[in-house]
Amino acid sequence: MQQDAKIYVAGHRGMVGSAIVRELKRQGYNNIIIRTHAELDLLNQQAVNDFFTTERPEYVFLAAAKVGGIEANSSALADFMYENMMLEMNAIHAAWQYGCRKLEFLGSSCIYPRMAPQPIPENCLLTSGLEKN
Repeated sequence: MQQDAKIYVAGHRGMVGSAIVRELKRQGYNNIIIRTHAELDLLNQQAVNDFFTTERPEYVFLAAAKVGGIEANSSALADFMYENMMLEMNAIHAAWQYGCRKLEFLGSSCIYPRMAPQPIPENCLLTSGLEKN
């Protein structure tokens, strides 16, 4: 990527998205586009299309998601799945439709052992079955 390339980071206020923004800035990228959820609702396909029409990002880092932890995921599993798939598809399709050069999609799930002690020591990772949700 060129230093002045238009780069959109979706989910810039989350743990991963904010790290991406910091690293891009550290490396000297100076045309980073960010929008809060209030400024751009990725669930709204028309708003996403309007954003891509106006901004025309060349590169997209898609780190946005509805998150809530194990209990929230368990109690509203279908809601989390639906909203995350919709926002992902809206952003991915718009990036393709409006000529984005590259898109990096980041996804996550509960990846720690279900019965691990808390806080989880590193030597416990990948030692047993994973959390279901």
